[in-house]
Amino acid sequence: MNLEKILSIPEETQTIEFKRLGETKVVAKVIKTIVAMTNTDGGHIFLGVDDPEKTDKRGLARVYGIEENLDVYDAIGREMQRIIPPVGNIWPPELLLTDNGTQVAIIRVPKSENEFCSIDNSVYVKQHKSIKTLSPSEVVELSYAKGFIKADKELVDVDFSLLDTQFYADWKQERNLPNSPLPELLTQLGLARKNTNGVLQPTRAAVLLFASYPTNIMDTKCAVRIYKYQGTIERFDAAPNLVGEPKTIEGPIVKLINETQRYVLEILESGIEVRDGFYAKYKLPERAVKEAITNAVIHRDYHLKRDIEIRIFEDRIDIMSPGLFSGNITAINIGRVRANNYRNDLLVKHLREFPNPPNLDRNEGVQAMRNEMSRNNLYPPIFVSYPYLQDAVRVILLNELQSTEWDKIKNYLEDNTYVDNSTARDVTGVEQLHSMSRLFKKWVDSGLLLKVGSSNKTTRYKLVNREE
Repeated sequence: MNLEKILSIPEETQTIEFKRLGETKVVAKVIKTIVAMTNTDGGHIFLGVDDPEKTDKRGLARVYGIEENLDVYDAIGREMQRIIPPVGNIWPPELLLTDNGTQVAIIRVPKSENEFCSIDNSVYVKQHKSIKTLSPSEVVELSYAKGFIKADKELVDVDFSLLDTQFYADWKQERNLPNSPLPELLTQLGLARKNTNGVLQPTRAAVLLFASYPTNIMDTKCAVRIYKYQGTIERFDAAPNLVGEPKTIEGPIVKLINETQRYVLEILESGIEVRDGFYAKYKLPERAVKEAITNAVIHRDYHLKRDIEIRIFEDRIDIMSPGLFSGNITAINIGRVRANNYRNDLLVKHLREFPNPPNLDRNEGVQAMRNEMSRNNLYPPIFVSYPYLQDAVRVILLNELQSTEWDKIKNYLEDNTYVDNSTARDVTGVEQLHSMSRLFKKWVDSGLLLKVGSSNKTTRYKLVNREE
């Protein structure tokens, strides 16, 4: 990372902060930011550089360097040791020598993968431009949402006889397992264990895998709700645009995935009536739709009492799955790095052993979605999560062919991070400023681009799933 790129960042975000060491109480602010960033999606803190939105200065004039107050710089290193548990390998930070002889320190904060960090018994998370203190109950709920607590491994008060289904028989036969009693076999495979009172109980994963009606016998919701709409927005006025009754699909995981995929694909094949006698036809590739549904079901938070919701509009499919990205995965790196662990690793481990499993546990699903959408000249899948959604992941598959201008803009942004209207017109060949503005508005409204402002009033744009 070079200084030119750092200074081109137009504003602070969830993953970017600038700190001058001459600020009041800057040590406490930096430590609090480190805790908040690691508890969210990680990020970068640039020490010795002024916030572009708080100063009129530009370029090197914003750079004061750590030399502005070396005592404060050393104090940050000492205070960092009080973070519990420690955030490893971030101090001393990388030092970048500038042309004016000062040094900028770059603190690279990793995303915490297993537990929340705290300072002075307080837990923080990073929002877009602010920091939030979590209450004890919020810490518990977010621990499930982020996968720190594994809901699929929890014991549930469900009779073992309810798991002795055809799904269990098929799974057992596929694995060529011995003809042992069901409770004994599940215990040996980690799908059952004794509770604190010494009573043997199944795990939530076992119920999700084998029970005929998991939603009805557990204190949670684990069905899929499918809604069809006319138009491109959900309306709640006097003339709601919901088409027919919502469809509820429930059952063990294999059935849930297969029936949801089949029902959604049938809708896409027949289309949705958009006005009298006219139907919206869908171009979405089958594999991309299947992968999105499969991921939503197997990687959701099964602690949250909320169903997966699939909304089918004229121009897109929205899939809302309870829970945040777990482990090392973020909206930026999903499909580009391999997951270090799964929120529901017990569920995933045994799901892949069914006949014709919906998931092979090869970590290829998101990249396959991107490839299929690209191969069909469609816009890439869009991933939206925290801080825009507090405890869910939203996947959007746009039912629209890419414009030729988009391909040029996307390629430019993969190398340059930001683009403004003037540069975009040079890149695309669009001559009129207002024509380019309309394209930008369309891409922002669709969720493909983020609008980024700055103190010099220049509006710029960046890819929605791209780090600064």
